[in-house]
Amino acid sequence: YVRAITPAMQKYLPQKVTVVPTNVPGAGGARAANEIFRARPDGATIGIFNVPGIYIQQERGNAGFDLEKLTWIGRLGVDHYGLAVGENSPIKSIDDLKALAKRRPVKFTSTGPAGTAYNATLIAAHLLGIRAQLITGYKGSRDYVMGAVRGDGDAVVTAIPTLRRMAAGKTLRIIATFEEHGSVPGATDATALGQPELASITLQRLVAGPPGLSADITATLADAMTKALAAPEVEAWAKKADAGLAPESPEQAAATLKEQIAFYNKWKPYLKAGH
Repeated sequence: YVRAITPAMQKYLPQKVTVVPTNVPGAGGARAANEIFRARPDGATIGIFNVPGIYIQQERGNAGFDLEKLTWIGRLGVDHYGLAVGENSPIKSIDDLKALAKRRPVKFTSTGPAGTAYNATLIAAHLLGIRAQLITGYKGSRDYVMGAVRGDGDAVVTAIPTLRRMAAGKTLRIIATFEEHGSVPGATDATALGQPELASITLQRLVAGPPGLSADITATLADAMTKALAAPEVEAWAKKADAGLAPESPEQAAATLKEQIAFYNKWKPYLKAGH
């Protein structure tokens, strides 16, 4: 997302500015969040935050940053989640998973407890009434999705664009999407499943700067970012990459953060129990 938008964003800033994407790996995004939290509030340092994953990191303690004190600038995109099984799996539907769960826990491949997908899987399994066992230890999303393809587990829950790419390669079959209105032909959506709360399980790609960023700087960055997201070259990239562009204003982005925090706080006791 960042590398796709930065060339376009440069065009819409009021002065000649070079926007440089900087990868800051470490601690599931917590290191980058700390750098932004401690940066000077001059608009020169901003970052993308994958929410709620970074909030889960904060809640684990000793994060060194407070998401609600950051200056929220907007949103680049949002992904919903879905549930898939290996292409050759005998499982064809959510009802099949429920039937299997009556005999034994359904095995889901996933990240570790700090990952969004791990918590999304627990919440989705609970809402759908599926007894779940999570198989973890994978390095990234592609690895744990491939784990489901190999048969390490019975099913996998992850972002829909990832599932669509794998399904196009005939390695996975998507049987459900956690969307209000489904975008995958043949897959059941949250409304049809009778669990509208599934649609609240999302990956929000929000952008923020350090605390204390002035209203003028925030507005300038937000305007440039919104215009960049509407640029033809960015829209063409999004279509090719199956990226869900979904711009929001600073106020909307801050509200989205609060909604995600409230949603995961509601489930916190259950997630800590690891059921």
